[in-house]
Amino acid sequence: MVPIIRTCSAFVALLFALPAAAQSADLTDYVRARAADAAGAADVAAQGYARALAVAPDDPVLALRAYRQALMVGDVPLATRAAAVMEKAGVAPPDVAIFEMTVALSAGDAPRAADAVKRLKGTPFEFLMPILTAWLAQARGLDGVAVLDRLETGALGRRYAATQRALMLIAQGKNDSAASEATATLASESDADARIDLAIVRGRDGGRSLLDGGGPELEAVARQLAAPRPATIGYGLSRLFATLAGDLTGERLSTLTILFSRCALILDPVDTRSRILLARGLSAAGAQALALQALDSVPRNSPFARRAASVRVAILRDLGHVDAALADAKALAEDRGATSQDVERYAAFLNAAGHYDAAARVYGDALRRGEDANPDLHLDRGVALARARRWSQALPELRKAVDLAPNRPDALRTLGAGLIAHGGDSAEALRLLERARRVAPDDAAVADALGWAYLQQGDVARAVPLLEAATQGDPAGTAANEHLGDAYWRLGRQFEARYAWRAAAIHAAPADADRIARKLSQGLTSAT
Repeated sequence: MVPIIRTCSAFVALLFALPAAAQSADLTDYVRARAADAAGAADVAAQGYARALAVAPDDPVLALRAYRQALMVGDVPLATRAAAVMEKAGVAPPDVAIFEMTVALSAGDAPRAADAVKRLKGTPFEFLMPILTAWLAQARGLDGVAVLDRLETGALGRRYAATQRALMLIAQGKNDSAASEATATLASESDADARIDLAIVRGRDGGRSLLDGGGPELEAVARQLAAPRPATIGYGLSRLFATLAGDLTGERLSTLTILFSRCALILDPVDTRSRILLARGLSAAGAQALALQALDSVPRNSPFARRAASVRVAILRDLGHVDAALADAKALAEDRGATSQDVERYAAFLNAAGHYDAAARVYGDALRRGEDANPDLHLDRGVALARARRWSQALPELRKAVDLAPNRPDALRTLGAGLIAHGGDSAEALRLLERARRVAPDDAAVADALGWAYLQQGDVARAVPLLEAATQGDPAGTAANEHLGDAYWRLGRQFEARYAWRAAAIHAAPADADRIARKLSQGLTSAT
């Protein structure tokens, strides 16, 4: 009976959450769409919302859900219809203006695009208005560069204006000193995508110099450069939106990542980089199946195929498909065109999966690829060797990491804590940990390691404040709470010790849970 009551309660809650218009209509499509939405089945959800919106065409709440799902699956007509409902109700979110401007441009309707740009005033996207206004002016035959230079872009706008300004100069045929200066400046930056964007519009003869020395991906782009591509408003803004999508990639910003990458694809449907960004946004939004479909459309001979494969590995890992992720990561790492990043990523996956010996071997491969001066790799290899119970081999790697980065707190902490755990020079260990504490006074892991080292040396009075600070900085930390409990017990504060051990037990791994359980039942003994 209880499960039935819970099910009914859930349905009633869902009913009250329904848009008002939908409550008087057939609820089946809406309920199914919500269920599909929650399950990450964006394509099914979009179809359901489309049918529900047909029944309740003026409901802005339903329209918002339809709009978001339509952007995920690429249903531009549905997104356009839903956007119109929200605009009519006066509740459209600011990004709707970006979408509507994009659709208008793709249809060749410049006046409607200009109207959409005006609606960005006073929104979080106002910083884009100078760039969009300049491109619209250029599309009308005016000097877009002059318009852009006259408008105040602000600090945030300047982050995106440089590449757009260079594209406008090239569109004007000004491959003179002004355009050369702009492209040379960008070519010297670390933003590989900006270099690619400019190389494509300069073509085989003028673009290769922008890609020199940029690594395997830029070399692959250089090999495929053809005739110069026209630097149109569509190309320029597709690259602007793709850059924004890349900057906004992340779980909390997945809605905007999807919006900007989808707008980039509306303006440039065959752009592989935008499709990869869309896949990242879809995955962050929980639509991993759609994300994998997007990646499957990336041609194997694309210069960005390795980029797509790397994103695929991350998605498979997040889905819990560890074996498939490891297999794909291994293929990337062992491929003839593998980079040190590919090798390091594979090693990290092996480490996370508990294959410590294999991870140490692969980290060694990365170091032999000319990365011997990389403290990250030495630290990671040392950690993998230590977890594989090969401390004598781990020690020189950890020392090398500290030598290369003498003020890096995680390297200092790992080496110091390792020396304590394996019976090394305790005086050296304390010096390392005390230095880490000075460098990173608010680092909970460092406070825990130093407090634990003091405790191992019998200096309980110095240990307790550090361990208390560690648990305050990381209240759910298993190690810090267990260590604090041990310190309290040695001071005779048994009630507080058990309280700390209970906190440690909440998120304890199976290997630690049994030991903590024995402490709770027996107290701190030689056996526990």
